Amino acid sequence: MKDYGTDQIRNIALVGHGTSGKTTLVEAMLLNMKEIKRIGDITAGTTAMDYTDAERKHQFSITLGLGHGEWRETKLNLIDTPGYDDFVGDQVSGMEAADGAILVINAPAGVEAGAERAFEQAREKHLGVLIAVNMMDRENADFDKVVAEAQQFLSPKAVPLQIPIGTGPDFRGLVDLFKMKAFIYQGDGHAKEEDIPADLVGKAQSARETLIEAAADFDDAVIEKYLEGESLTDKEILSALTQGVAKAGVFPILVTSAPQNRGVRRLLDTAVVCLPSPAGRTVTTVGDDPEEFTGDPGGPLVARVFKMVIEQHVGEMSLVRVFSGTLDSASEVYNTSRNHSEKVGQINVVQGKERKEVARLVAGDIGALVKLKDTHIGDTLCLKNKQVELPPIPFPRPVAVEAVVPRNKGDEDKVGAAMHKIMEEDPTVVFEGDPELHQQLLRGMGELHFEVIQDRLKAKNIEIDLKKPRIHYRETIVKSAEAQGRYKKQTGGRGQFGDVWIKLEPMPRGGGFEFENKIVGGAVPGKFIPAVEKGLRESLQRGFLAGYPAVDMKATLYDGSFHAVDSSEMAFKVAASMAFKKLMEACGAVLLEPIMELHVYSPEEATGDVMGDLSSRRGRILGMEPSGRGQLVKALVPEGELYRYSAQLRSFTQGRGRYKMTFHAYEQIPRDSADRIIADAKAAMEEAE
Repeated sequence: MKDYGTDQIRNIALVGHGTSGKTTLVEAMLLNMKEIKRIGDITAGTTAMDYTDAERKHQFSITLGLGHGEWRETKLNLIDTPGYDDFVGDQVSGMEAADGAILVINAPAGVEAGAERAFEQAREKHLGVLIAVNMMDRENADFDKVVAEAQQFLSPKAVPLQIPIGTGPDFRGLVDLFKMKAFIYQGDGHAKEEDIPADLVGKAQSARETLIEAAADFDDAVIEKYLEGESLTDKEILSALTQGVAKAGVFPILVTSAPQNRGVRRLLDTAVVCLPSPAGRTVTTVGDDPEEFTGDPGGPLVARVFKMVIEQHVGEMSLVRVFSGTLDSASEVYNTSRNHSEKVGQINVVQGKERKEVARLVAGDIGALVKLKDTHIGDTLCLKNKQVELPPIPFPRPVAVEAVVPRNKGDEDKVGAAMHKIMEEDPTVVFEGDPELHQQLLRGMGELHFEVIQDRLKAKNIEIDLKKPRIHYRETIVKSAEAQGRYKKQTGGRGQFGDVWIKLEPMPRGGGFEFENKIVGGAVPGKFIPAVEKGLRESLQRGFLAGYPAVDMKATLYDGSFHAVDSSEMAFKVAASMAFKKLMEACGAVLLEPIMELHVYSPEEATGDVMGDLSSRRGRILGMEPSGRGQLVKALVPEGELYRYSAQLRSFTQGRGRYKMTFHAYEQIPRDSADRIIADAKAAMEEAE
């Protein structure tokens, strides 16, 4: 395979809302670079990028796909990312490896929620962005509407670099505002250069002025000439535009129809010229003495694993981006994230599910390492004599949770082993045991995410059911009381005797449990005091009302009696537990529920519905503040009322809503809700017996 210098590489993530045509656009780009012979069909499962069983079934991207090819003597590494929120982890991974992005927008649908979020992520990572208005051949395609929405919802600096000639079935070409020429398509992806149609000349001239004005801001010499009314050369305009894209300050809009291979070659040209090369990329390490590294093949090795793939016949494959230095096969590297050395065997470049071995990866390039010993997503690889570490990849935290119940008894270990592999590939999945409530929990990004996980397990002959998780309720008391616990048992030999008087009183929320010994005069011998405390603590864990742990109370042992022969530690433990039951009833035992603090982002038009829904979940609205083009609603909501909230929030907000949730405090449950929870808990305990 041809060797490329760092400045001859472009790492490009294709991002956007689901069904915007990203995968088909990658197919068309690979076709023009002569890497594939035809554009695959997503519905038929014949694309190079979407090749997994899950992607063929659902007919959209679930994991990121890699492809590459040469265009204008430049190597393009294409990263096809999923568009749906449930698979946002792979979009984050893909952007970590990229230096630029192509934001793909569905021309009939306009700027959708996924496009907004992808653009926001690209801006956070300071990626240069081109906007491809795709599917221009579809009915109801409206380029002007998309431009207006892009300028309103994304950035005022989103400006056309091209305008279409015809729309929908009449889409037949485009006007290049840089060259001020029309390109009419011939049917094979190639276009014939012509003069701009007369009815588009005025629109093209106006759009060109807007483009120049947006780009000129990023070149002092150009803006000076522009403001003085002097003519700008094509070279000056291109220089300013390239700087503007690299600085994430201007976002050229292009037009494409991927299935018809129209506009794709012009998009490739623009990507090579305008999107930044890895040579200018700087990364900063973490630690006591942070260092900056640039894309220098001769510099110290700094690379990061941005994605793990586990394939049946290959095993673990680590997708890696080299930021500095050169990664050679048959070399030894150091994993600073886990403090051990790794031997690099084969290095591959990836084309969908196909791989080709290469000798090395230079700074800026992307490839795959096979069967590393103990390396995971986000790990930094470097030289042992120059140990550095890059900051962790900021994956979003899971927002949805389900309880996992294997359908077949004895499959628990199989489920655990399979889920471990899934978590290795997808950091937005968490599978963990809950020893308190005796349940296995699956955390992820939403219902579609869970459905795909179930499908993957089923392919391994492991079937699971997902159920509503039990909640970590707590029990407590609302007033003080005193009670005796007296245990006496005589069975014909040595008996059992323990006698205690205990006072129980409430403590502030979050106070836990406190035990105080106020015995005087040896009413209870000192050797039995620890047994009394142990009996109380064990009773606390079992609870009184519904089997949930009891909290926030103080127990004081102040009197009792003993028998010189029959008293024992066991007898005093039992006596303490007997006293506890009496005390919980006398102290007005109540049930507590966990309250979560939610920060919910909502588009302006849906804020009323979001607030009404939170109130219906017994939520308390704390306030709201402007956030972007929407509102950030802050509320306290019981955890038990938030099951599958992520899916319902998306339906309220047409996919634009999102939220973060953290634990706030425990609060007393209203009586009617508590009665229902207690009854359900007792029924479950009886069924278990």
